[in-house]
Amino acid sequence: MDNLFLLAQSEAHGEGEWWTPIFWTAVVFLFIIVLGRIAIEHVRERPPRNPITLLAEHVYVFIENMCVSVIGPHGRKYIPFVFTIYLVVLFSNLFGLIGLFAPTSSLGITFGMAVVVVIYVQEEGIRANGPIGYIKHFFGPPLGSVYLIGISILLFFIEVISEAAKMLSLSLRLQGNISGEHRVGSTLGNLIHIGNFGVPLQTLLVPLSLFVVLVQALVFTMLTCVYLGLMTHHDEEPAAAH
Repeated sequence: MDNLFLLAQSEAHGEGEWWTPIFWTAVVFLFIIVLGRIAIEHVRERPPRNPITLLAEHVYVFIENMCVSVIGPHGRKYIPFVFTIYLVVLFSNLFGLIGLFAPTSSLGITFGMAVVVVIYVQEEGIRANGPIGYIKHFFGPPLGSVYLIGISILLFFIEVISEAAKMLSLSLRLQGNISGEHRVGSTLGNLIHIGNFGVPLQTLLVPLSLFVVLVQALVFTMLTCVYLGLMTHHDEEPAAAH
């Protein structure tokens, strides 16, 4: 564990290798798998006595409500994907909060996650609308006149660029906030020294840092739901069952 901590600290000071974000991302996935295994073992208990199982159920209900309210009644089919995205972003952020390396502070990792989200959204758009309907989506609503075909073509290119830009907006927003928060904490930690001991002023920012970590995980997940809802929305969709 000490070696892992030293590896994280060296990366935070710019001494890490290129594979460090990949390594810590794998650690995050392993951590989630272990917690999931523990939660599943006690899921049949009513009420659950294991705090991890109880917390996992609350988070699942939270994600379920988000999917249904943002995407629509058909949003339940996307719960596994959205739930996974939320957990990966959340724990990646939390790793940095406890002194380890946060994978989401690396642009390569956040961009890779954004690419996965955008590609998945396009795939679901094709499944929901069919290939022809998917392409029509980029042309916008019918304008009802052959003379306005130029506007439809312009809308097509704007929509295509907009879909591609989602990868940048998702990745840059997450990486910028998480890395910025870590840099502020590192700066405060090195601000005042008494001999060889640095006064841990960054502990004053722990509540704010926790807030940033939770909000950024929520924003990334919420935007994923919004993109899925826009791409798979059906006007005839029935109301959600209560």
